[in-house]
Formats: sequence, structure tokens, C-alpha cells
Amino acid sequence: MGSRNRISSTQLFTLLLLSRGVLSVACGAFSGSGNIGCAALSAVIALIASIIISIPVLYLGKCGAQTLKNGTGRAICGIYALYFFYAVCITMTMFTVLLSESSGFRVSIIVLPIFMSAAALYGSYKGIEAISRCGTLILFAVAASFVLLCLSLFSKSDLLNLPPVGSYSVSDIISNAVIMIGEQSCIPAVIFIYPHVKGNVKKSVVLWLLVLFVCICSLSLFITSILGDYAGSQLFPVYSWARLSSFGVLQRLDSLFIAVWTAGVFVRLALLLWVLSICLRYTIGTKTSKLAPPVFCIAALVFAAAAPFNRTIRDMILNRNILFFATVFCCVILPAVLILKRRLGR
Repeated sequence: MGSRNRISSTQLFTLLLLSRGVLSVACGAFSGSGNIGCAALSAVIALIASIIISIPVLYLGKCGAQTLKNGTGRAICGIYALYFFYAVCITMTMFTVLLSESSGFRVSIIVLPIFMSAAALYGSYKGIEAISRCGTLILFAVAASFVLLCLSLFSKSDLLNLPPVGSYSVSDIISNAVIMIGEQSCIPAVIFIYPHVKGNVKKSVVLWLLVLFVCICSLSLFITSILGDYAGSQLFPVYSWARLSSFGVLQRLDSLFIAVWTAGVFVRLALLLWVLSICLRYTIGTKTSKLAPPVFCIAALVFAAAAPFNRTIRDMILNRNILFFATVFCCVILPAVLILKRRLGR
């Protein structure tokens, strides 16, 4: 599935930025999330932590795919496949929950994710090069849309809505940092993307992390300056912020936000399903791995379709502690095992 496709380091940067950025709109959807107002402080902690946990991933990726093809590597690839399936479940659950928040029609909550899953599955079969080209175009549309939204809401911002720095609780800062680190499923994905990239992967990853968290800091401060304390009570504070936008005769530009965010979710799902297929190819072979992604996709769709109507399922999938542990485990522990085994095997 796309094994001959190669992308440039610039395309890697845009793909990672878009794939990770779509999760930033749902910081309030995770159980135990803190106030978005302190997200700027949390982002500094998350940036440092993300750079640290990316070091084993980049080292392992540089070692090549051969490390993943032996007995231990095959078993660990199976664990990675389950992790990326979990990431797919999270992404699709966020999509359906946001649809339930923005639309009262139950049909759209079920039908639209089906079409989204089918499109993402098709995109994953086209390969990493096709996904990255599509992602570059969509990232440009997302950036242009957010600039328009920011310009339309700039007059409504008020610095008095920003609480003093000392008013933030340590628990809120840590909660948001834990979620931001847990959302970094793109970092372990680099292990499997690395062999398909031409150029300096390390530079692209570091630049991606810097740009990502600068955007998160800026956007969280801007949203809080408009919504104030109200932002902390929202599942999707970015969507609540977009609902207030208007530009000339155009009112409520949240439909524009939903459109570009949906396109970003498509790219993220396609990338995750492609990486999932690579994991399965190393684990169970090429022929069987081509049949497995649709099965995982259908399973994720079932969980995502039930999440808006079942709080228990939603909280189970969008659990910050499980997400944080799984991401750190896949970024640090599993690469460390493979690196250690490689060194001892020499």
C-alpha cells in the first residue's frame, strides 16, 4: 500500500502540521481537560516534552525498516497497529461528536462519517504521496480560513478577558499538557513514514513541533480574549469561537470552519490508515494487510457512531490518561526496546 511512494521533507512538515492540527480544536472534549485559557502555558511544557519523546522515534526511523522486520520488530509493529487504530477511533469520535454539537440531525452523524471513512480508506490505498499532495492543498485552505475567521473576530477581542497568569491552577496546566502530549500520535507515525521521505526528516519534525505549538499558543490566547471564561465550559471552544464570526454580509462562518476541518480530518484519517497498513504489512504480510484496514475502519466507525449517544463510550475513547500513556509508550518504550535489541544484536 504505497510502498513506492516518496515525499519531500517539506511535504512531511505540511502533512504532520495538518494531521496534528485538526485535534487541537477538541481540547475540551477529552475527559479531565483543563481550561483552554492556560493552554498557552501548557503548550510550552508540551513542546519540550514532544521534542524529548521524538528523539527515540527519529533515531529508530533513521535505523531503517529492517529493524521492524525481525521477530521482536514484527510483534511491536502489531502493538503499533493497535495504537494507530486507537488514534483512528479518537479522530472519528471527535468528528461525530462535533457533528452532534453543530447539527441536530442524527442521520448526518451516521451518514457523513461513513462517507468520510470510505474516502479516507480510498486515500490510504493511493499512498503517502497522494495523501501529502492533498494535505498541502487542504492546509492552505485551512490557513486561509483561519486568517479570515481571525480578521472577522479581531474587533471582538478584549485583553481584559484574559485572566492573570497567576490565576491558572497547576492542575489545569498539567491536564492540558497531558492532552497535548497524548495527541501526538503523529510522532510514532514518523517511524513508518521516515523511509518514504527525501530530505532532512529531523529538521522537518522539529520545525513542525515549533510551528504547531506557536499556533496553539496564539490561537488559545485569541480565543480566550473573545470568549473569556465561557471557553472553558465548551467541548469544542474553537468551534464556539468560530460561531461568533461574521464578515460583511456573511454571518456565522462556522460552516466554513466545519468544511475545512472536515477536509483536515479526511487527511488525518487517510494518513493513519496508511500507517496502520504499513504496521500490518510488517506483522502479518503484504496480502493480508491489504484486507485488514477496512475491518479496522468499520470497527472505529461503530465506536464513533455510538459516542455522541453514549457518554460512557465517549469518555472511554477520549480519555486523557489512556491517550497519554499509549502515546508515551509508543514514542519512548517501544523504540527503546528495538534500539536496545539492535545494539545488542551487533
